[in-house]
Amino acid sequence: MNYTIIMEKLGTNYGGWYVPLNMDLNENSIIYSGGVGEDMSFDLLIQQKYKSTIYLIDPTKKAIKHFEEVKKFYTNNEKFTGGIQRDYYSCIQTLKPDLDKFQYINIGLWNCKDTLKFYKQENPEYVSQSLIQNMFSNEFDEIEADSIKNIMEKYNHTTIDLLKLDIEGAEIKTLNQMLDDKIYPKYILVEFDLYLKNKDTNKETKQLINRLILKSSYKILKNDNYNMTFVRY
Repeated sequence: MNYTIIMEKLGTNYGGWYVPLNMDLNENSIIYSGGVGEDMSFDLLIQQKYKSTIYLIDPTKKAIKHFEEVKKFYTNNEKFTGGIQRDYYSCIQTLKPDLDKFQYINIGLWNCKDTLKFYKQENPEYVSQSLIQNMFSNEFDEIEADSIKNIMEKYNHTTIDLLKLDIEGAEIKTLNQMLDDKIYPKYILVEFDLYLKNKDTNKETKQLINRLILKSSYKILKNDNYNMTFVRY
């Protein structure tokens, strides 16, 4: 039986994601949010709406600082530093998220446990960094990275209810390994940065999307310029 799923965008114009209006999430749901940056609007909105526990995964120094500023914003009304979106305050200021249900994991997402180069952007004001060489500049930090399976084992998670990935090209290796490990979140939200930044010379993005749909039973709910929302029934 076919029916229309009503979608809504949660978050700022820049950092928001399209998701079903009524998701199959609750206070017991586990959400992995890979790529925090300086915009937690989606994470804050979805936590308030569904009361879920959210694991923020991002080794970027500015992202770690932003998470600390989010906590200070809600406890002491302190203002943000960094590259804050114009609609960020209006999007999050009236929320009352349960900050105890956020946990920050200071690692990069990859297909295995490793120590890797984390490449910076040419403009030091920009927050994003990438594990993919030639994505940005040749300047880098070294960070610890790990797979979704290993993170789940560390935190004793048997399932993930929602996985969000905005990880600057590392989404291909991360997701392919996750599928190899037979891990299937109910919802997957992913920005296909390798494709968007014209670095996908081997057409890995198309291959991965086909794998999600044809072999792993996912359905595309929204394709917003390769910011894609998948569901698995």
